[in-house]
Formats: sequence, C-alpha cells, structure tokens
Amino acid sequence: MTPTPVRLWIDPSCPWAWQAFSWLRDVRDQGEIDLTYAFFSLEINAHALERNDVDPGLPYADAAPTWGTALATLALARREGGDDAVERLLVAIGAARHGRGEPLTPDVLDAAAAEAGLPGLPERGGGDPGLEREILAEYAAARAIDVFGVPTLQIDEDAVIYGPIIAVGPSGQDALALWHQVKGIADRDAFFELKRWPRYLRPGGAPVGA
Repeated sequence: MTPTPVRLWIDPSCPWAWQAFSWLRDVRDQGEIDLTYAFFSLEINAHALERNDVDPGLPYADAAPTWGTALATLALARREGGDDAVERLLVAIGAARHGRGEPLTPDVLDAAAAEAGLPGLPERGGGDPGLEREILAEYAAARAIDVFGVPTLQIDEDAVIYGPIIAVGPSGQDALALWHQVKGIADRDAFFELKRWPRYLRPGGAPVGA
C-alpha cells in the first residue's frame, strides 16, 4: 500500500491542532499516510482579518508577538533539517505548552529546541527578516487556497479541509478508524460540514468548566 500524502497546516499555539498533530503522527507511524507540515499563524490571521486582507498591516514582531519567534524557529528547522526537524521541535514545544501548561517564554523555547536536538536555533531564528518573510508568504499562500484556521488538512491533491477538531488525539486502531472516517467524508465532493456544538471537552479531554 502506498501511503496517502497528507499536508497539515499547524500553529504550535493551538491546542486543537496539537491533538490533530498527535493523531496524524500515529496514523503516519502505522504506514497509512506520508505526513508533511505547513505553518499558519493564528496571530497574523487575526490582524489580517481585521483588514479584510492577507496583509496583517503590522511589522512581523507586532503581528505575531507571542508565537512569531517560535514560527521563525520552526521555519529555520525546516530549512536545515526538513520535516523531521520540524516534527521534533513541534513535539517538544507541544509537550511544554500543551502537555505541561508552560507559557512560551524564551527559556521554554530554548529548552524545547535543545530537547529536539536543535540547540541555539531560536537565537538564530528570532528576528531573521528572511524567516519572517517566509512565514508571511506561507500564510498568504495558505489563505489563497482557502486555509482559514488550524488544523487544516490537504489529502493528496484534494481541496483543503478544516479539522477534524478533536479533544483527544486517538492512537492505535482508533487512530486508523478516525483516519478512514475523515478520508471517506473528504472524498465526498458534495459534503461540506459536520459539527457538534457546544464543545463540552477541552483539548486533552478535560470537561469544560472543570
């Protein structure tokens, strides 16, 4: 069986995208998909939506004040080590932010990079105008193909789909079952939306209000 190409747009700040990332890595490890990553800044998107444009209208540091350095560091990881380096860094950032609830301080980002085998990367990536332009261009390219949030998937060469929005990323056979369900729905050209509301679980599985 040839693995199905899947592209995942992700912002490391998003706990829902973190759960989808965890799920898809499990599906990939079971040989079902070939997983690659793209970046979509929710901070930049918020400013761009205010302008009804793809241009946030602000310097990069102002458009992405909290997660801009992390995204630039991820872009540098991709440049130097490809998707493997991106994944290692995403895992380390996600474990700190979404697993242990740590705020994304420079020290936390430095520690995550070191844990991912990429020591010193945030210092080299932060404030690099070329990397900042890369993140902005990637955001604009994503918007051009109707990416509007994360997680977003592109399965093979099909149109992008937003989601799935899952509180807990499944593993093992449950991960495969969800993959087959999502792919089956995505293969239906006339299908557009299925939503459960309100969300009564937080990312990670804790009940809302607990």
